[in-house]
Amino acid sequence: MKTKVLLVVLFLAGILFEVNAQESKNETIALEYIKSHAEEFQINPKHGFKLHFVRKGKAGETLRFQQMLNEVPVFESEFIVNFNNKNEVAFTSNSYKKDIQLIDTSPTVTKEKVIAITDDNLNYNGAVTLQETKLYVYDFDGVTKLVYRTITHAEDLVGSWEVLIDAKTSEVISVKDVSIRCGKECKEDHTHDFVNKVEKKKKKVFSTVEKNNAFAFTTGTAMVFLSDPLSATAVPYGGQYVDGNDATNASLDAARVTVNLPEIEVLSGTYKLKSSYVEIKDIEAPNKGLFTQSTPNFLFNRNQDGFEAANVFYHLDNNMRYINETLGVNCRPYLHSGVLWFDPSGFNGADNSRYSGAGNDLSFGEGCVDDGEDGDVIWHELGHGLHDWMTGGSGLSQVNGLSEGCGDYWAQSNSRSLNQWTPADAAYHWMFNWDGHNECWGGRTTNYGATYPGGLVGGGPHTDGQIWSTTLMKIWDVLGRAKTDTAFLEGLALTNSSTNQNQAAIAVRQAAINMNYSCADVKVMTEKFSAVGYTMPAIPLTINCPGTQTVNADGSGNYVLPSFISLTNAINSNCDATVTQSPAVGTTVGVGSHSITMTANGSVNCNFTLVVEAALGNEGFIKASEILLYPNPASSSITIKGEFDNLEKIQVYNMLGQVVMNGVISGNETTLNVSKLSNGVYTINFLDSNVSVKFVKE
Repeated sequence: MKTKVLLVVLFLAGILFEVNAQESKNETIALEYIKSHAEEFQINPKHGFKLHFVRKGKAGETLRFQQMLNEVPVFESEFIVNFNNKNEVAFTSNSYKKDIQLIDTSPTVTKEKVIAITDDNLNYNGAVTLQETKLYVYDFDGVTKLVYRTITHAEDLVGSWEVLIDAKTSEVISVKDVSIRCGKECKEDHTHDFVNKVEKKKKKVFSTVEKNNAFAFTTGTAMVFLSDPLSATAVPYGGQYVDGNDATNASLDAARVTVNLPEIEVLSGTYKLKSSYVEIKDIEAPNKGLFTQSTPNFLFNRNQDGFEAANVFYHLDNNMRYINETLGVNCRPYLHSGVLWFDPSGFNGADNSRYSGAGNDLSFGEGCVDDGEDGDVIWHELGHGLHDWMTGGSGLSQVNGLSEGCGDYWAQSNSRSLNQWTPADAAYHWMFNWDGHNECWGGRTTNYGATYPGGLVGGGPHTDGQIWSTTLMKIWDVLGRAKTDTAFLEGLALTNSSTNQNQAAIAVRQAAINMNYSCADVKVMTEKFSAVGYTMPAIPLTINCPGTQTVNADGSGNYVLPSFISLTNAINSNCDATVTQSPAVGTTVGVGSHSITMTANGSVNCNFTLVVEAALGNEGFIKASEILLYPNPASSSITIKGEFDNLEKIQVYNMLGQVVMNGVISGNETTLNVSKLSNGVYTINFLDSNVSVKFVKE
């Protein structure tokens, strides 16, 4: 098997620098915006703001400013300013804490003492996998304190344990697990599981330093569930399709499929579930190893622990490739050089799973149905990570169960794309088809009937989050997976740690506007969000022009302007804007570059460049009227016919003037696959003949 050696460290460093760079030419403009709106946001002039995260994405550039008091960060308090792709301030949100009092921010307790107090309170025995201590200004119900916040992970600590200690008095303020837990309603309270141990801890340090070797990746295979055995076979839980204490049988074995693993690590003949996106780790008890082996084929039955390892690895790696490569959305962990760590056998064996923001890692439990066997659980927990990474590690909100709803949406979006259930099946809307909806627990749904805000029960984030996930899936049903997923992710980048569902809906719609979604698409979002009770503000009129258009003059060096209205996207609440063009349709222009202005409702305009090139000779020339293109509109493929003298090069442009496909027509008839294109109007440029033909993808 051919092995490819990748300079992964350099590759990842480049990506993370672009996404997480903490410098921006818009920093001064953004700070001026905050300053000019200080009265509106009730900003105390003695509070400062420091740029701590910059994200450049498909919806523009988003700057996140940390609230500061005497150079000490205020916990979970920031101001977000988003610039659209025209470099205009398009959206802001904030979790600014205006009631922070002016206190002395010089600690009198040392970090060493803080760590000792932390360890005594947690009283763990296993190896430490992560421990960090940072100084913050905290708001405790109107009382401002200077505190040390220590996050500790250890092999025998289930979760991500936060200890807050007063930096002036060394008083322990709180001890709690801050990991985002489970793809289910949590019935067990683990808050004190590992606090009251009586044996003396023997602290060990778990090394996360890797050898500085070039990672060698090759391809492999694995046997997995897509997305679970019930969905794969469209059967209910029961009979042979039960957990059976992790036992396997012929039916469950038959529900597995063989998948390709684009990258797995191979070093000295040893293969490991590690790629440039995902890596297996032993983070929590039970310690079952990393399932390395001497073959690249990870072929296990479900009664083997290696099955969960391979299953989780495949779904995480495949999903991260879909996000970053297919959707083109930069979204990776901000720790571990952008590689997601996961433990397929963690949580001390309990029936629970979690995401940790402090460790940027995932851990899957094993009680009842092993969580690592259900794609919905895997995608749900990944959804928490995506929420965290898109907001730079400071904006993961659980207000109204937002992040739980995000996790459920992300799981359902992936599950629904497999087309395993029909809309007539109850399981079509179910979350956790294999792990839940059985004697293990009740599961959840994305067909939840409650509306916002009256339907919020406040009893737990998982229940309320179903309003958010259900609404997003209603948009998904109309716009499709790629558009909805992209707007969802880019919208999350505009949110903060106190964002509620209504504010998230506005952010997702704004991301779609920034990305120049059609007005019809934006209107669908407005209607679906409004129908469930979210209050959606009116959309200010915007207009987006196509990119540079290049055409050929006639034999006399002239070109008559056609209408460019169909290539122009005017967006307002009712999608009823009137677009005009200057110079007007029918105007004759000569060879050269011309500025075309498109105006909506006589008030808002945009410009693009029309390049008119001199006409070519008659050799190899074919007129647009001589080209036959069908069917038009097309859904999956189009056939192109014409009397082409030679191999004809073509380029397909979208409404923004961006090249989305390249190809060559061989002979006088060619079929072009357009199934992966988004719905809309496209232009095929025949480069050798210098003519263009439009078609509609639906």
